[in-house]
Amino acid sequence: MGPKIVLWRPMYDPSGQQQLEAAGVNVTVVDSSDPHDLMAALPDAKGLWVRYPETVTPEILDAADDLVVVSTSGFGYDKIDIVAATERGVLVVNNQGFGRIPVSEHTLMLVLATMKRLMWSDAAARDGSGWDQRSGLGLYELEGKTVGIIGLGWIGTELARKLRLAFRCRVLGYDPYVDPRLAALAEVERRSNLQEMLGECEVLCVCPELTETSRAIVDADALAALPKGSFVVNTSRGQTLDLDALADAVDSGHVAGAGLDVYEPEPLPAGHRILNHPRIVLTPHTAGLSTETTKRMTVNAVDQLLTAVRGDLPPFVLNPESWEGPQSRRPRPND
Repeated sequence: MGPKIVLWRPMYDPSGQQQLEAAGVNVTVVDSSDPHDLMAALPDAKGLWVRYPETVTPEILDAADDLVVVSTSGFGYDKIDIVAATERGVLVVNNQGFGRIPVSEHTLMLVLATMKRLMWSDAAARDGSGWDQRSGLGLYELEGKTVGIIGLGWIGTELARKLRLAFRCRVLGYDPYVDPRLAALAEVERRSNLQEMLGECEVLCVCPELTETSRAIVDADALAALPKGSFVVNTSRGQTLDLDALADAVDSGHVAGAGLDVYEPEPLPAGHRILNHPRIVLTPHTAGLSTETTKRMTVNAVDQLLTAVRGDLPPFVLNPESWEGPQSRRPRPND
């Protein structure tokens, strides 16, 4: 029997499980959000693949004495306790760069859907009411607008390229950690002061990784700094944007509309004030889940899991120190 790998929820592309089984892996799927169900499946497991937003805690890691590697389902790794994994000698890998195309496209889709009031238009076309309401609709063009991007990584720079080339936008960027050369290559006007950048933005796109510095980076003060009538789109992580502050800003008319793909928590509880808001377009954290990208991410995740359980170092490692440290669980040839 080959090594045991546990999938916490089914893989986005079902072919991933088939690839693992074809490689001789003993695959166990835990299709439950209950961590106790997962922990019951972890004894003897060498690998664990985790679908967002399931959370890997120290308690879960302690239930897996033989665990070698944990793989994220996408790029984000904020739901995995990397410090705890490193302390236990467990490798953590993610899938870097694969969301660049689908998330940048999805961000643009939300920008356009919000500026064009797509949700209202769809409903009004279906019930026939739209033909009597075609005055003063507040439908806007993206062409030539000033767009601010928070986060100039894989996704932010690709989004900037699309905005410049397709819509001739002026693109501003805030990212205190990015290599300035990347911003220059993307032809982004980089700003060192977020509040000053926000004051110029007709559209704000929130695209940073979730870190302690980006958590709640778009709060009530940030929204107030935007010009009246601006639009806000978030495709990063729900924790980067204060939803109540956003709802207040849209209700007041200061923000004309918003598009969201991410929330905290996910899903939002029934009755949350933004769920039925007519000026806020919502998608269920699907920005990175195009057919093409889920296939590529699945192949990458499978390759990394198999590489690690063989004892070799995968390419996209988040805690390489765990591999050679005294607690390392790296398989050796004689294991």
